[in-house]
Amino acid sequence: MGSWGERLRALRGHPWVSDVLLTFFTVCAVLGGAIAQPKEHAQVIGHPNAFNLALGVVTCLPLLIRRRHPLVVLALTELGQLAYLAADGREGSILIPTLIAMYTVASREGLRRSLWIASAVAVGHTVIRLTVLGTAFLRPENYLSAVWLYLPVAVGEAVRAKRAYWAEVQARLARADREREEEARRRVTAERMRIARELHDVVAHSIAMINIQAGVAAHVIDQDSGQAKQALVHIKEASRDALAELRTTLGVLRQDGDTDNPTEPTPGAEGIGTLVASFRTAGLPVLLQVTGEQRALPAPVGLALYRIVQESLTNAVKHAGPGAEATVRIIYQAYSVRLEVADNGFGAGAGAGAGVGVVPTGDAAADAAGHGTGHGLLGMRERATAVGGTLGVGPRGGERGFLVTAELPTESPPIAAGGPARPKSTEGSRWSGC
Repeated sequence: MGSWGERLRALRGHPWVSDVLLTFFTVCAVLGGAIAQPKEHAQVIGHPNAFNLALGVVTCLPLLIRRRHPLVVLALTELGQLAYLAADGREGSILIPTLIAMYTVASREGLRRSLWIASAVAVGHTVIRLTVLGTAFLRPENYLSAVWLYLPVAVGEAVRAKRAYWAEVQARLARADREREEEARRRVTAERMRIARELHDVVAHSIAMINIQAGVAAHVIDQDSGQAKQALVHIKEASRDALAELRTTLGVLRQDGDTDNPTEPTPGAEGIGTLVASFRTAGLPVLLQVTGEQRALPAPVGLALYRIVQESLTNAVKHAGPGAEATVRIIYQAYSVRLEVADNGFGAGAGAGAGVGVVPTGDAAADAAGHGTGHGLLGMRERATAVGGTLGVGPRGGERGFLVTAELPTESPPIAAGGPARPKSTEGSRWSGC
């Protein structure tokens, strides 16, 4: 069975071989049927002679091109059948080529079109038998051969439907493969963006702090060695914190994309107070206000909130200008948390070292004067969108400075009355200097 199956599959790859074999076996069937048919059935010439046999062979030959010209082959085999009928007076096996041709048409055309074609051939065949050949009107043979034409229509339609089904299956499999490849590429791109976003948030903040303190140290080293030493201590602390956070971030990124249940600690809303304190230490006066009923936030929301505050204050340090101050407002609402980070600086290009009263020179000034690459703003927007929130960035309306707003949805409802004591609010925190 296996060998026969392999042979059939091989024949499908060479349709012309199949057509030659089909034509050969059809010729054998037609000739065998003509010879084996009882002699008393002959009406015109009697037992088939060489001419009748040759006519039977010629009627079968169009099957060689049945795949390329199915309608032409159907017409030729029908004409050959009628010619054989006129010469021999018997139909019998000469009907086989016409049935094969009709099957070929039905397997390539739709059912409705195939039925119309079969009906046209059947009517034409019957009319010619009755008028040209002069057969008796009530003879069953006049109509049986026409009825036989609908059998290959049914078989051909079944084959056509099966081919269409398997073609659709193959198309769906190919489409699924393409979608899997596209999804894999999308996941790779998303993972690269996530890694870039995490590293940017860690490195940009730390480098900004180090840059400010280095500018302070370079500016006062000749006049106030104590302040220069303090700036170097801040640089050491900032670099140490950066290494620790970078280690944590890399640990999170190695967790096979399981961001919902990370085993490494990730920054959250509870770390914003410490984050704000680090900016105060760097010289940016920051007021932190927290209002509403505080509650534990989902890890992705807490991380997004922390990173947006971090990036907003980092941008204030780099671009707000000397003497700028910033305000961070966190408002816990019923089903969301709202964040507002505002500064009163002059904007990019005003200088660096916003809160230290120092205007760097050289490379530091060149860095401060730039507007940045925009990766930070894009990262904030991506973080807000990833948790289903929104982000707004732009100048403060009617006031000097820049404003970042974010609305992040939370799944946790506020703590009901009589429930566990809520965390102490930091509302009322005031400016803190270096």
